[in-house]
Amino acid sequence: MHQISFTEGSEINMFKRVSKKRFIICAAKILLIVVVFGFTLVMLDKILLLKSKDGIEQIQAYYNQPAGSVDALFVGSSHIFCHVNTGVLWDDYGISSFDLAAAEQPFWNSYYYIREALKTQNPKVIILDITTPGIRPTDYQPENWLITNTYGIKYNADRYNAIKVSALDISFRRLLIPFNSTHGKYDELSEDDFMNYSSSVNFKGFDARETTVPFEVHDVSGITERCDLTEKEEKYLRLTIEYVKQNNIPLLLISSPYVVETVEEQEKYNTIFDIADEYNVPYVDFNLLYDEIGLDFSTDIAEVLHLNRSGNEKFTRYLGQYLKDNYDLADHRGDSKYASWDADALYQRQDTGAYHLNQAASNKADGKYLDLLNNSNYVIYCTIPSGYAGIPDPSLQQYLNAIGLTEDKLTDNKAFIINSGQCVFESDASDFKAAIEDGNRRLLFCRSSEPDSEQRQTLVRTNGSMGYQCITDYETYEMSQEGISFYVYDIVLDRIIGGYTIR
Repeated sequence: MHQISFTEGSEINMFKRVSKKRFIICAAKILLIVVVFGFTLVMLDKILLLKSKDGIEQIQAYYNQPAGSVDALFVGSSHIFCHVNTGVLWDDYGISSFDLAAAEQPFWNSYYYIREALKTQNPKVIILDITTPGIRPTDYQPENWLITNTYGIKYNADRYNAIKVSALDISFRRLLIPFNSTHGKYDELSEDDFMNYSSSVNFKGFDARETTVPFEVHDVSGITERCDLTEKEEKYLRLTIEYVKQNNIPLLLISSPYVVETVEEQEKYNTIFDIADEYNVPYVDFNLLYDEIGLDFSTDIAEVLHLNRSGNEKFTRYLGQYLKDNYDLADHRGDSKYASWDADALYQRQDTGAYHLNQAASNKADGKYLDLLNNSNYVIYCTIPSGYAGIPDPSLQQYLNAIGLTEDKLTDNKAFIINSGQCVFESDASDFKAAIEDGNRRLLFCRSSEPDSEQRQTLVRTNGSMGYQCITDYETYEMSQEGISFYVYDIVLDRIIGGYTIR
């Protein structure tokens, strides 16, 4: 039998090997814990982050744009994302644009947005909105606007510096950690927090206002005096101009049209234009061009600060022509590399259609409403009441024909599902279920009669992947028994637009 002996040195070496192995295992465990903890924080940050089209979703979607694809970059306040319709710029001019803006954005946040933007894009022109110093003359925004202007930026030096320059010293450290602002949101979480649809590549930052408020036109053409900017405003305006010039990108300053209420507002814009002249930077004051744009202050204004959908389309067309005339902007329509702009333009067209459809319904414009139903992206649910005695206005029949409802179909107690001018389902039963499917998209209609109600009930359910969102939704509506009733589902917008009854 052989005895195995160990020297003192070998014992030490063995101890070292065991210790090293334990150290590696321990370090690996710690690293795993750090990675899991970090991943959890990142996911919680995404879930708890405010889902806001006031700036956060704009910059998050911008990060998803194909590198080098944005030709016209718009930066600034809500006057950008409410006024510059990216779909119209694409449909009319083939301009691949993006509204990289945030609510009441001051120049210091515009500066950091542009710094972030140029990491992935080399636009042919940057258009900077200058209105915030006029409408919100302050060096420190309320915290809600500070958050929407900074929290969408990736974790990097620009985000840190944007928060630092935006926050008061006493709140900087607290605001630097987003959980200090979002930790109370746990009991408010919804499906939207887990599925941020607007961060899709198809979203180009535009967010229209739908209301209409009439205003008197304020003539600012005679205001020629100047009003000083704050030291901070002027510093970051100059930094922005100089940074864009260093990158050899053309810069255009604009004051987009709105209801200028005070002399001081226009005086500040005049000062900004003087600074632009120092750098030989062009500018356009669209508040001097209401007539040229074709703006009607009785129909095109949403509220004092913003244009509505009618107004932004007029303004965008005028602005688009100006950009085509003065900058080297290619027409990318038909290029598959820019398919996401096709998707954005389609979405904007459908959103405009929904706006006009609801306007026609509120104005009780039967013919206009039925004409707008002739849309291949609508699924229309229609019911005919019991004891139906015919169309109250025979001239409406041509509109009904266009959406697949010929006169022979309009009989007592009928229900229809219509898509692309075709009647895909019809029934005269008081209770039924009917579904239409397109790939993984499904739309289910259920009709039932309730003894205690004079109106027939319908349950609409949608589910499946609809565009870039995943929908599971139930909606209950009452279909009037006093006329032909409609509910419209838009497969592009992925939502019910609304109902209307022709009596």
